[in-house]
Amino acid sequence: MVVKWNGSGADLRSQQKVTSQQWQLVTAFCQMHNIPLSTKYLAVLARDNDWVGFLSEAQVGKYPFETVIQVVLESLATVLMEGSGRRLCRRIISVVKAANVLGLTFVEAFEKQPIELLQLLSLKAQDSFEEANLLVRTHSMPAASIAQILAESFLKGLLAAHRGGYMDSQKEEGPAPLLWRFSDFLKWAELCPSDSEIGHALMRLVITGQEIPHACEVELLILSHHFYKLSACLDGVDVLVALAATRVEAYVWEGDFSCLARLITGVGNFHALNFILGILIENGQLDLLLQKYSAAADANSGTAEAVRGFRMAVLTSLKQFNPNDLDAFAMVYNHFDMKHETASLLELRARQSSQQWFYRYDKDQNEDLLQSMRYYIEAAEVHSSIDAGNNTRRACAQASLVSLQIRMPDTKWLDLSETNARRILVEQSRFQEALIVAEAYGLNQPSEWALVLWEQMLNPELTEQFVAEFVAVLPLQPSMLVELARFYRSEMQARGDQSQFSVWLTGGGLPADWAKYLGRSFRCLLKRTRDFRLKLHLATTATGFDDVIDACNRELDKVPENAGPLILRKGHGGAYLPLM
Repeated sequence: MVVKWNGSGADLRSQQKVTSQQWQLVTAFCQMHNIPLSTKYLAVLARDNDWVGFLSEAQVGKYPFETVIQVVLESLATVLMEGSGRRLCRRIISVVKAANVLGLTFVEAFEKQPIELLQLLSLKAQDSFEEANLLVRTHSMPAASIAQILAESFLKGLLAAHRGGYMDSQKEEGPAPLLWRFSDFLKWAELCPSDSEIGHALMRLVITGQEIPHACEVELLILSHHFYKLSACLDGVDVLVALAATRVEAYVWEGDFSCLARLITGVGNFHALNFILGILIENGQLDLLLQKYSAAADANSGTAEAVRGFRMAVLTSLKQFNPNDLDAFAMVYNHFDMKHETASLLELRARQSSQQWFYRYDKDQNEDLLQSMRYYIEAAEVHSSIDAGNNTRRACAQASLVSLQIRMPDTKWLDLSETNARRILVEQSRFQEALIVAEAYGLNQPSEWALVLWEQMLNPELTEQFVAEFVAVLPLQPSMLVELARFYRSEMQARGDQSQFSVWLTGGGLPADWAKYLGRSFRCLLKRTRDFRLKLHLATTATGFDDVIDACNRELDKVPENAGPLILRKGHGGAYLPLM
């Protein structure tokens, strides 16, 4: 509100009276709702140096004496120059504000030492930080004294929170307005100019404290380590680690593993306190350790480097103390979302389960194989989630191989050598089983399938069914077909040279019958070949298929219906050149 003055004192007072009456609405509102009276208008009057109006408004509004003094001092602090009373005004203002928060009169607050006022303010930490900050900035206090007050106040808040069961929550509920949360203490710690002094004060409470609950003691140690690290006080860190080592025995003796987990995750010095990780893992408290670390990371927004450090420390301790506890490794991998390691672990467990089945006397008990297949399927799901296509396909193939072992337990399908895998692949008369073996052992290559198909050639009906299933899944590669044509030619030549024998040593029947069977099977392959040039090449290589050669030549010699006059280049099957 701006009061315009035209030179007449009567007009000025009249306008001030109107303004005062309007401001009474604000005063009445504050009184009606039991909130502190607004001092905005008083501050405007003091700024304009209208002390008569100021006193009049203060009397009409029934402002408390401390409030009036505070407004006057704040006005003087803006007017006075540095070295001419400004600092004194600010000191008095800080005392007045502290008195208002503490519910003391100005005289009672002024009679106390600043350090005593700070101690009282720290007991109302959640409501008095601004007043405490102003008090510290305007008064000279030793850093050690400030640190001691903050540490003692924090301990009182911790004890109250421990009694009320609020230690693990760190939420809004708690022993208000005491100082007990980490975030609140870090905020109040800004009042102390020395981080190392805060660490010393907290450590001193742990050393000299009597009957402090373990949960509160751990919180003091964690905060002390934080401030030692912040101030690069390495001696303090060494003393703290040594002290923590002496406290660990008491925690273990009483079975208080929760405090141990909180200590190691809160401090974060995994190298110096690595023995605590070993104790927790040896006592089966890995799940508790991970839970505590998650809570600490959420509260402190841990960096990626800190997460990696904790993960490496836990895995190192696991490998040292429980190297065969695969469930523990799986828990760590899942907790840190380690997809590759999780998939590798699942595949390892699958192999172990299948090995256990081989050691069983009763092979009809296939629970181990079912477990192995489940692990392979889970590994495939993990691989697919990280777009590892080849690994996903391999895990699925292994799961299919295990299912084959379950369906046909009399034949060994698992853990075959490369030679035995090729042998069992060639022996398969059904394409589905052959495909499973080929995928599982990495034999799904044209050169491998050539041997499998050749093994079926002596049975035309079986060959036709096998090839029909084959082409529904895999293409007939030219290299494979050419190799089969060469096999056919070599076989026919060998059988022709031995035509004097009436019976073949490799199977019953006459040579003519075998030639008929082989020819029929090979014709099945030629029928499946759509490329006439390739079919011509196969028939020529295999020999004995003149009708197929003639048919291919006729197709290749045909003139396209939509072409113009053409002349055939020298040689059948060549390209066509247009007539000029």
